[in-house]
Parts: sequence; structure tokens; C-alpha cells
Amino acid sequence: MAANPPHKNRHNAMERTCRVVLDVTIRIHEITPENVAEYFTPNETGEGLSWEWAERQNRLLSALLVDEENLQEFLRRITRDELHMLIKSVHDQYRSDDELFEGVYSRMDGEDAAYFQAAKEEGLLDENLELLDKAFTVGWRLAEIKEVQVIKQADD
Repeated sequence: MAANPPHKNRHNAMERTCRVVLDVTIRIHEITPENVAEYFTPNETGEGLSWEWAERQNRLLSALLVDEENLQEFLRRITRDELHMLIKSVHDQYRSDDELFEGVYSRMDGEDAAYFQAAKEEGLLDENLELLDKAFTVGWRLAEIKEVQVIKQADD
């Protein structure tokens, strides 16, 4: 029985670390008419929302601020949501996969370069990158937010 060629026995793996350091400042403001005028102005006719609606939310805010466990969870949620929005808006500044990979496959052997160029022209490049995408496993479990803590407090 012939031995497998060396390239079939290789199980190459590589690991890279991308550092993500986040210092997120979250300012918490009391709900007052001045603070929320941009979002909410009570309806003087009595048909719309009353100031009581905003005062009730301010009382909920006060209760949240003294409930450390739920406050920490809420801060994590706010941070996650804001990070998601930031990534979505910044993503538009990156090159598309078509542009990024064109620079890569254009340097490959002729047949491979032609294959990926044709896939791009037919709008099928994404489908031809599925296994490449699966070759990258991101270990977010290692980056899980374990604790949110105040590291600096402004002297307001």
C-alpha cells in the first residue's frame, strides 16, 4: 500500500490573537424635563403622555442604580448593543470581500485565479469562500465579559 503524499497528512493549524480592548464610558443622567426635552415633551392637553410617565421611569432608574447585579447586566447589554452599532457603521469603511480577495487570488496560479475571478464576476464569490470562512474559528468564549467594573469615575 502506497503511503499518502505528505500534503495529505498535514493538518496545519495556525493561531493568531486579535486584541480587543474596550474602555466604555457610560454616563447615567437623571430623567428631568431638561435632559429629555429632545425625546419627550409632555402634552399639555392631557391627551398625550404626561410627565408622570417620565417620572415613573426616573423612579425605575433610581431603583436600578442601587441594584448592583441588575445594573451590571444592564451595562453589559448597553455596551454590547452600542458595540454592535459601532461595528455596523465602521464596517462600511472596510473593503468588500470581493476587493480583499481579488488581491489574494490574483497572485495564485492561473487556473485558481481564473476560477475565483469568474466566481466574482458571476456574483458567486461568497459561496466559494464558505469553507475558507469555516477555517477561522473565533474563540469568543475566551473573550466573554465576566465583569463590568468602574475603573474611573468623573468628578461631576
